[in-house]
Amino acid sequence: MRSERKKIDLFLWISLSCTGLFFLLLLATGGRAAQWLAMENNFDFSFTDHFRHIAFASDRTQFYFNTYDATFPAFAYLLYYLLVRIDPPEAPWDVNGWRDARDYNYNMLAYIILTLLLVVFFQYLLTKMLENAGAGKAALLTAALMLSAPFMAGAIERGNISFLTAVMVLAALYWKDSESPVKRETALILIAMAAGLKLYPAIVGMVYVKERRWKETVRLVIYGLVVFLVPFFFVGGIPALIRYLKVLFFFENQGYCSWTNIRNFLLSISKVLGQYEHSAYFVKYFKIAENLYMLLCILTLFIAKEKWKQGLYTAGIMALYVPYSYRYVSVYMVIPLILYFREKEEDQGLWECILFALIFTVPFYGYFTGWGADLFIFAPIYLLMGLSLLREWAAFFRGRRHMGPA
Repeated sequence: MRSERKKIDLFLWISLSCTGLFFLLLLATGGRAAQWLAMENNFDFSFTDHFRHIAFASDRTQFYFNTYDATFPAFAYLLYYLLVRIDPPEAPWDVNGWRDARDYNYNMLAYIILTLLLVVFFQYLLTKMLENAGAGKAALLTAALMLSAPFMAGAIERGNISFLTAVMVLAALYWKDSESPVKRETALILIAMAAGLKLYPAIVGMVYVKERRWKETVRLVIYGLVVFLVPFFFVGGIPALIRYLKVLFFFENQGYCSWTNIRNFLLSISKVLGQYEHSAYFVKYFKIAENLYMLLCILTLFIAKEKWKQGLYTAGIMALYVPYSYRYVSVYMVIPLILYFREKEEDQGLWECILFALIFTVPFYGYFTGWGADLFIFAPIYLLMGLSLLREWAAFFRGRRHMGPA
């Protein structure tokens, strides 16, 4: 219990101190630091990921054919369609009018209410998972996370469904080992639903493979196929499914300079080195690099002994693998963070806690460098993943060497 509290205390001191200093920086700069923190350094697209997909879903059977930006599976758009249905049929916006949808009647209020409900459930989940730390610490931890750049200036500001997806995966990894068969089955359904929202949370199923829980793995595959395939029959059928796969293929071949995933990180490095004009040539090699990274994470999951690393190596894929992702994917690192507080008992390895705190704060110090905020949000993620992978494999080979020849 003391170890758990020590780590949470360290996290809270770093996270809240940096966030507090950023708010002082806002006062000192007359608010100019807010533009530095905002995605794309402006507020022109606030809440776009929520209302754009609501706008798409307003044309329920044709939205995949209206745009290449409909990148979610059909299950997600059925949920957005429910939000379309709370507006009257004569609502003055169409599939491309996301700003009109955002500004119409109570739609913004509905988004706020949904976000508050999600925060309440997240707080309840943390209280249950970290009961040894106490309800007060869990509440402070929730506050620190909500005020951090990945949440406040990422998933929440952009209205991205990654926040919901992260909470669903976290709850699933908590309930999968429950004594209650209902909770264990709910965990499977939550993973399938999370994959139905964002697709790549399906990687969490590798945890069941690692633990050789074959019956649950089969049921998870069945749930996943049902959640993924059946909704397409309500949004355009087989042609819609084919179109969606084409959209995925289109984005799989894209790249742009950012620090938010392996491919685009390497593109940014090429720009720093003055080689960006060759980026089209480099992308094919960067695609190999990102796939090697995913394979390494999966292999490391199978040799890792600590339970919290189930979340680390799957969330590490969700946060850094997808080539068309933006800042909001950093919220997935909250999954291993909470499992780290819950599972890791010894006081060693506090460097992980420090890196987690540097992820979930507002990196005010980056403002003075002239570099974008994303670099300072994602650099600790790369360090955390890189150091963890190195240490895991070093320990593995040391263990093999001590065992000697069979």
